[in-house]
Amino acid sequence: MMPLLQIFLLLLGLGILGILGIPAVEVPGSRLLDALNTPIRKRDQGPPSHLKWEPFQGRLPPDAVSSWNRHTGHLEFICSTMELGCNSGSYDPVRGPYCSFPNRGQEKHTSNFNILVNAGGFEALDWVDDSFGTVPENAVESCPSVDVFVGRSRDGLGKVSKEHRALFVALGGEEVWYKWYQVLVVKTGPSDISIVGVAYNLSTALEHSEDVVLAEALVQNEGCGAAPGSTFLEEATETEHTWRSDHPALATVRGTLRAAPLVLTGTGWAAANATSLPWVGGASIAKFVSHGPHEVQEEVPARSECTAVLRGRRRDLQVIFTAQLRREFRDGFQHSVGVTGWAQTRVVTGVSARIEQCRELARVPPCPA
Repeated sequence: MMPLLQIFLLLLGLGILGILGIPAVEVPGSRLLDALNTPIRKRDQGPPSHLKWEPFQGRLPPDAVSSWNRHTGHLEFICSTMELGCNSGSYDPVRGPYCSFPNRGQEKHTSNFNILVNAGGFEALDWVDDSFGTVPENAVESCPSVDVFVGRSRDGLGKVSKEHRALFVALGGEEVWYKWYQVLVVKTGPSDISIVGVAYNLSTALEHSEDVVLAEALVQNEGCGAAPGSTFLEEATETEHTWRSDHPALATVRGTLRAAPLVLTGTGWAAANATSLPWVGGASIAKFVSHGPHEVQEEVPARSECTAVLRGRRRDLQVIFTAQLRREFRDGFQHSVGVTGWAQTRVVTGVSARIEQCRELARVPPCPA
């Protein structure tokens, strides 16, 4: 008959105990639970720029990454600590200001820990099924350059160890291990990107205007008496709408912007009909507006030439906008996050033509006495 220890080790290797969520037991001669011996290797690529571990300083930082625990009915936040090796677990504000993590068969607590933060909610995070110590591509590390990753089971948050081929969770004072689990990953790869829901905060609007000369023409009168002068002036100006953002990701992203340009109405600035534009680090749309022909009819003094001028008022408006950046990945996963930027509109209004300056003609025969 097979000894009980051999039977236990066989079940352990098959992952049957982990399936059931049985507390882990330290087996003599085994390094299954020795987190201090976790291998360290150099990473080829660092963590995503918007995902970071922040030291816990008595209160939850903004954009902390959370997971709902169906076992406790509480919202838990992902924490990590280097106490007793690399460990990750859960911070539950209801339980107290400490990180609960699994280690060497027990549930441990520490007040010296980090909280996982997704700054601005920008990174697309997902929980992906895995098993037996393997993790998907772009799995979130519990500690830098260590093969320990953020994972969870139906009973809560914990750590996935590649070396020990399991997920470990602190539960009821004990360390419980699982062979089937979920791993936190950062979604990357091809996706359809759109910027939608653009709204303008007109209370932040900055406007600048100046007079501009659009066209000029000379009107001459070589006669010895005042005479009516006439000419036509016309010109085209460009009305331009631009959207930009200082956010590093939006400065390089390629996608589609759905927005309504701001136009000048009789009562002020207002949003026109929405249109779709390509976004390549920004977006812009322009159209040419023809002004004229404007006829100038004014009396020109004798022996003089006058300048007919077509003038307008160039107005520049800059305003902050908010929007939603949406990403839909090839596997159907969708992620949406709020973004901000600024929109600028340049338009020429109030175009009119008139005689502005007259001067005597030189080198013309004198008028008869």
